[in-house]
Amino acid sequence: MMPYDSYRLYQAERAKSSAEIRHADEQAGRLASAASGLFRGITRPARAVRRPYPAAARSGACYREPAGRRGRMAETMEGS
Repeated sequence: MMPYDSYRLYQAERAKSSAEIRHADEQAGRLASAASGLFRGITRPARAVRRPYPAAARSGACYREPAGRRGRMAETMEGS
């Protein structure tokens, strides 16, 4: 165990006030926001290239199960 691990263990186990919890939540939120911004910046060019048909995404088409699987499922349900 490293010397600073005992202090980290103490900090993790002790009871924290609501202000400390709120501050930790704010820090976690800022970190997540920064990571998300970096990720969006990296993936934005790939998303622009990947969307050749924007109308298909807006059509509201939902996932359909393949007809072959659908038929077998119906047979299974009827047999029981």
